[in-house]
Amino acid sequence: MADCPNLAGCAFVGYCNENDACTSVNGFIKIYCKSEKQNQCIRKRLCDQFGKVVVPKNMMPNGAPIPGTSTDDWSHEAKNHRKVL
Repeated sequence: MADCPNLAGCAFVGYCNENDACTSVNGFIKIYCKSEKQNQCIRKRLCDQFGKVVVPKNMMPNGAPIPGTSTDDWSHEAKNHRKVL
């Protein structure tokens, strides 16, 4: 399977790499970005449906915020991803 088309510009990956915020970023990349689980990535699904602007940089592929970060500035679609997807 090809890598996720969003991987190169993924704000989550960039945020984690810049801030050492997510020690498991490589695990997420392996599980979601480079496998069949790409379509289960909440970030990808939000981006595909609503555009990149609604996907917060601190949202992990599973839809949860990076531990220690807030959802206060998340878009309505991101906060309610279980309802809108």
